Amino acid sequence: MNVETSGISAQFINQSFVRKLDEGRVKEAQDEGSRFIRSKLREESFAREILEPVEIGADEIDRDEHTDQPKKIIEKEPDSVATFVTFKGSGQRTFFRGPRYSVSFGKIETEHFTKSKFELLTYQNDIRKILTDNSVKDMANEEDKKFMETVGAAMGQVGGIATLGNNAADTFFTQQQIRENNRLNCNEKPLSKSLIAQLFQSMTSKRLPIGKLLMTKSTFMEALKFDHTDVGNDVVSRHYDNGMDGEDKLFGVPVITTIKNDIVEDNEIYLFAPQNYLGNFFLLQDATLFIKQEADMIEFWSYSAPGIGIGNANSIIKLHNFNPIV
Repeated sequence: MNVETSGISAQFINQSFVRKLDEGRVKEAQDEGSRFIRSKLREESFAREILEPVEIGADEIDRDEHTDQPKKIIEKEPDSVATFVTFKGSGQRTFFRGPRYSVSFGKIETEHFTKSKFELLTYQNDIRKILTDNSVKDMANEEDKKFMETVGAAMGQVGGIATLGNNAADTFFTQQQIRENNRLNCNEKPLSKSLIAQLFQSMTSKRLPIGKLLMTKSTFMEALKFDHTDVGNDVVSRHYDNGMDGEDKLFGVPVITTIKNDIVEDNEIYLFAPQNYLGNFFLLQDATLFIKQEADMIEFWSYSAPGIGIGNANSIIKLHNFNPIV
């Protein structure tokens, strides 16, 4: 169901939402808010763009032999290293080298917000957005942080760091370096077509297909500095006329960009294999809005129960330490 209603005023939507609470139709209001949160969360969380979340039911959960915590056991590729980071506390890491691995679940919960229903009626903007804005950002940030923790833990299990030399003859990594390393250290060289080509080479040399790139928006804008001979006159012309809005590919490869440079730094680019070679993003429960009302005071918060696992640590390559954005 589409929660974005065109042609209807925000005031009408707000009155309808508060009326549902007054009439005791709290579950209806919660469901409406939950759908709104989930649609916005897909836009805010880059982890959900790299690994498409799959909601699973109680009958699909596997039992842990030592605790009562839910988990999901996954078959994985032979000779690959798997890892996951839980969403609890400091993030316990577990690594697997056998034929299967498990993904554990945790809970993300936002702060509890309180507002008077009379105050909500004064808003001229959609109060569903007002109620969920902070929730969406908090939950998306937590998902993205845990996803990148899992990525970092996975890369730490395979390969070392290859460093570009300072001579022109050392512009490219050797094929042996590419095969053995998941981190490509550029030694403060400027971002260029050749560096990105090495990134692609390092993935294909592992006999893995190329999936998606992840970088900050600032890093992606470096593409504006590429010479037209590198990217083609049509690309330069399009960027000149339309800017970077809506651009979602680099040399034909899908790009996911983010402004969260506290999670992904401006001088690093990640290349991921497609999801079926990479890992899993399960949802024991997708983002859900909970509402509690006492008299005119409305308390609301959101929560979810995700689990992220990297099934093949070799399916991630990191290009880093190129000249930062200035």
